[in-house]
Amino acid sequence: MTSSSPMIIDLHEDISYYYVCGASGLEFGLEEFDKDMPGRHGDIPKYRKAKVAIVFSSVFCLLSTVSPRISETLTKGYAEKAIRAWTPRATNATSLEHLKVYYRLAELYPRDLVILLRKDDLQRSINGERIGFLLALEGAYMLEDVDDIRLYYNLGVRSLQIMWNFDNRYGASCMSTKDYGLTGEGEELVKEANKRGIILDLAHASKNTHIDVLNASKLPVINSHSNARKLKDVPRNLDDEIYQEFKKNKGVVGFIFGMIGGNEDIYSLADQIMYVYQNFGPDIIAIGTDYFGLIDGKAPKGLEDITKISNLFKILLDKGLKESDIEKLAYKNALRVIEANAIYWKIHTLT
Repeated sequence: MTSSSPMIIDLHEDISYYYVCGASGLEFGLEEFDKDMPGRHGDIPKYRKAKVAIVFSSVFCLLSTVSPRISETLTKGYAEKAIRAWTPRATNATSLEHLKVYYRLAELYPRDLVILLRKDDLQRSINGERIGFLLALEGAYMLEDVDDIRLYYNLGVRSLQIMWNFDNRYGASCMSTKDYGLTGEGEELVKEANKRGIILDLAHASKNTHIDVLNASKLPVINSHSNARKLKDVPRNLDDEIYQEFKKNKGVVGFIFGMIGGNEDIYSLADQIMYVYQNFGPDIIAIGTDYFGLIDGKAPKGLEDITKISNLFKILLDKGLKESDIEKLAYKNALRVIEANAIYWKIHTLT
């Protein structure tokens, strides 16, 4: 790039999974988070080097198990053999353990990390003072009642991914055999999230759930980590109609560093970005690496850790993106959505 690389907002990383599950299924072991560990997707030194400002910090509430039925569903859904299966069990206890990881990391490294709770916190992260953890539930399985979102909000949650790969009481997932879209309870959940500025996330949602939420939400919505189905035809990826709905909602889609298609490398990911950019414009593109969540898989060649992302930007510039487009991809589009929701953030709310 002709000037210094832009700051980064990453819409999806599974940092707490890495610690709660002891790096199971990942290519690297455990180490303290302030160490620049070779081969690890990210850590404080790597975030500083890559100019990471904000990380949507996933709370993945499912447990690893053995289930031929679930493994078969996941194999079909990702077009890759899945041996590991997952089940939504003890979801509240699991979620609390994941949340504690982020709070403990912020306490251990207060000069580098902060939990984003107020709109004012955003500016400090954008200024480069501290890397912001934006706490994000991955799957609403722990919400046994719509009002439970109030409790998680008061625990610091500022983003809600409505489902993972299993249908729930709020909507159909991308693996659903019957795409019923958003349920009545799901509509109420959207309203409650909007009231608090909880950023709705449609990763892993079905097509009809996408369309229903994008039309029901009064605030911009994200899909934190997905790619274009046109280039990699798996249920987790998005078809053109969904991208068009995101454009109307003024939301964003984060490109995941998996399910890419082609050679599954940095150049294939650049092709994914170019496809969406050329067909839907520069205002819906964002980054959602899924680092620490590429379980039983590998990061694409050329993007082994967050510091390599500047190489992706160089490739995109060579393909015709302007530096202003790169800034939108790297952080500006995501920040626009965060700020539109964050005007409703308060520390504690009982209503």
